[in-house]
Amino acid sequence: MTTIRPHLAKSAFANIDGRVRCPTEDCWGDLLLIPTGAVDEQGIPSFQPFTACPLCGQAFDLEEDVSDRDLFLRISWLRANPHEAGEEP
Repeated sequence: MTTIRPHLAKSAFANIDGRVRCPTEDCWGDLLLIPTGAVDEQGIPSFQPFTACPLCGQAFDLEEDVSDRDLFLRISWLRANPHEAGEEP
């Protein structure tokens, strides 16, 4: 029997923490991007196409609505410019 995992948009992780609250009912866990260990020529990491909650154990597939490079650069920009988090770089 095949298990179908719920999907989340990868762009949801584009915040200063690079985290998303687990959407599972009654769960307070945070979801994180999981690096693959591979990096591009500029050292920007790539991420797994899924994530999982460490508290409830629910796994989620990530929709590739943004590239790993763009997501990493957005999170980095937000961390470097926290006072401008509502503005586009």
